[in-house]
Formats: sequence, C-alpha cells, structure tokens
Amino acid sequence: MRSVDQDHFAHPYIQIPVLCDSDDMAEPEKADRQFTLEHYLQRSEREALPLVHGFIQDESNEQGGAGPLAEFMRRGREPALEQYLFAHALASGEEDGRFDVRLPAFTWARAIGGPEDPQSGKIEAAALHQVSRNWRLLRELRLIESERAGRNIRIWLLSDDGSGRPYQHVAAGKRGQRLAGSGYLQLPYAYWYERWHERLSLAAKVMLLIALYQGDGFPLPYNKLPRWYGISAASGERGLRELRQAGLLHREQHRRPEPESPYGFTDVYHYELLPPFGPRGTRSKSAAQRWRGGAASSKAAT
Repeated sequence: MRSVDQDHFAHPYIQIPVLCDSDDMAEPEKADRQFTLEHYLQRSEREALPLVHGFIQDESNEQGGAGPLAEFMRRGREPALEQYLFAHALASGEEDGRFDVRLPAFTWARAIGGPEDPQSGKIEAAALHQVSRNWRLLRELRLIESERAGRNIRIWLLSDDGSGRPYQHVAAGKRGQRLAGSGYLQLPYAYWYERWHERLSLAAKVMLLIALYQGDGFPLPYNKLPRWYGISAASGERGLRELRQAGLLHREQHRRPEPESPYGFTDVYHYELLPPFGPRGTRSKSAAQRWRGGAASSKAAT
C-alpha cells in the first residue's frame, strides 16, 4: 500500500486516497454523493461560493435581524440548505443576465445524500419528494425560481437576501479572483471537498456561515444571537462548540472594564476561523486590543 503524490492533482482540496498495487486510480463503480458533488464543482471552475451579507443578517435594520439563513435553522431543514448552497455554486449566467442551473431530480437527490435502493442503487421516491419540498421552501423564501425543463429541473437564482430581486453576479470565486466590492462572504469549496457538509450538524453549518460573515477576532455573545441573526442562544452555543471541537474555530477569552459589573469587569469570548475557512485576514471592528489570532495558535482550538 502506498499513497499517491498529491502534486499530480490540480485541486488543492481533493483528498487523495491510498491506492493498491496499481499506479492507476480505480474508477468508482457508481457516482455516489461525493463523486457527484466534486464532478459538478470542478466543472464550475470556482474555488469559493460568494453569498451576499443579507443572507446572514438583515442589514437594512441597524439593530440587525434574521436573514434567510435563520429559516433553515428554525425549520430544521438541513437538506434544503445543502440543496441551495449546491445550486448556488453551480449556477452560471445566461445571455439575459440571469443565473440558472439544470439537473435531473435524481442528481439533486444524490447530491444532498438522499436514500438509494441498496440493491439497484436507484434513488428512492422519498428522496425525490424531499428535493421537491426543498425547492418549494426555497421559492417560499424567495431565493429561487424554478420550472421543469424536460427531465431536468431548471433553477434561477434570486438575490441571496430573500428580497425577491434578481440575482446580482459578483466577479468572485473564480480561481485567482477576489470579490468585486464589499458586502459578500465566501464559502470555500473545501466545505465540500473536505466533506464538512457531511461532518457538521446544521447548527455548526449555520454558525460557520455566520463566522464567515465576521472578521477575525469577533465577539459573539449567545444572548445576542436571536436579535442579531434570528438564531437561538442554545443553537448558537452548540454550533460554536462543535466548530471548536472540529478544530475549525479558535477562541480566546478577553477581559474588558464594565462599570455596571460588581467586579468592575466582564469577560468576553472572541473567535476566529481556522483553515480551511480562515483566518480571514480582516480584523473584526470589535476584536479585543490584545487579540493574538488563531493562525499562530491553532492548537488552542482543540
């Protein structure tokens, strides 16, 4: 048994399996969930998925508020979130400026891990029904428009903020390109290539997206989560704890003066994402002055 030199492969996030005696990689017998995801992601020629800040938080309100992301958490609709992120990653522009993607229903079902017949490998009817329910929710949240196109389902993106406005493309995510303008976060395709879509719970995925919305060294009091993002304190605490246990989030405790405290101070936690999702390279406006950063102290995350 020996491992293959990873330099032979172009994508930096693909996990290289251990091969047997042959120098040639054995072709898989069928396209499973991971094979399907990677097949279409590689065809997109992007490295990251851009999402407008309004998907995370209602920025029209000075006090913050829930963006469409909160509805996935409130309704417990993890497959719908996965279906939306994958569709968003694949959508490309048409001549009229709209962004669409067309795939068969069974391909969508396989991409979100829908159940298959163990004997034939055929996608089960329950998985196809779930795909349909997910599109219905995404239309309700005004994130997409859809129609049948022969055996395929055709999806058009609407604005990520749930306003129902047409989707505005940003020159971002392409290899070697950066976001054009502010107001966007990037979800690296490592989310799929390194199988975080399988390894993280819905609460952890939601908090990952919220953390990507922040700069490095951001504070996030649990009791502020319902008002700022529409996420319960318990869900936020659970998601942040899972990210730390997975080695994706660094946390530091900092003390600040507080006149209304009986002790004259209060302790605040500050966070920073770790590879492959951070550090972001942009310091949070609310980062502690003595912030050390997680890049040089990643062991502290676990």
